Amino acid sequence: LRPDLVIFLQASTEVLMQRLALRGRPYERGIERDYLEKLNQAYNHYFFHYQETPLLVVNTNDIDFVQNRQDLNDLVKQIRAM
Repeated sequence: LRPDLVIFLQASTEVLMQRLALRGRPYERGIERDYLEKLNQAYNHYFFHYQETPLLVVNTNDIDFVQNRQDLNDLVKQIRAM
């Protein structure tokens, strides 16, 4: 069984660090930038070569699904149009 679509929400390491800080989850406080950078690079590499199913890559550096409902609505429209 395969998904109809895989969505990769991509962001820079700096943005990811900011989002972790904003969430304030105790178990995420110890995540180091170097670790997150390596993890981010691994995901980027994986999805660059991903060919199993249709893939939508969304750069979320300037998108905020939590604070801006329109950003989420725009993504839903894009998905439905596929």
